[in-house]
Amino acid sequence: MKPYLKVIINKIKLTYIKVIKCKQLKLFGYQLFSYNSKLLFSKKSCVYLGDKIINDGRITIIVDDNAKLIIGNNVYFNENNMISVKSSVEIGDGCQFGPNVKIFDNNHMFTSNEGVLPLHKSSPIKIGKKCWISSDVIILKGVSIGDNCVIGAGCIIKDDIPSKSIVTLQNNLKIRHIEDKA
Repeated sequence: MKPYLKVIINKIKLTYIKVIKCKQLKLFGYQLFSYNSKLLFSKKSCVYLGDKIINDGRITIIVDDNAKLIIGNNVYFNENNMISVKSSVEIGDGCQFGPNVKIFDNNHMFTSNEGVLPLHKSSPIKIGKKCWISSDVIILKGVSIGDNCVIGAGCIIKDDIPSKSIVTLQNNLKIRHIEDKA
């Protein structure tokens, strides 16, 4: 799809969401979400979308009542990303997300007697400026990631990451020679 056509379609889609569903939707510049993106904003949510947000492929963004989502300028999302907000998620300017990144500021509550409940615990997530979040990363509630960080493929982030850090998963490959057995 041509970029200018995508901008027009997104303007129409986001204007509809603002008028009908989410009165506190603030748009700055243009956003290029793919046509099959799923944007579920509640009437009582606050959503701020910066200039030049680009998404290749599907993205799912869910922002519940009284929750806040802020996405800065020049942010890129690859294929199949998901953001679930029940409290607050803030993404700084210039961040890039690889495929299959998941951001959850919440998780289900559960008890030994009742199992998983429809209630959630949530804590804000803040991702600094100019971060690279690689493929298949999961960012969990209550995390703060500083500016200029690189999060390697497959990491599950459940603790704060200071600025100018590289985080990698330490799974070592074991390589052996194939031996013929008679």
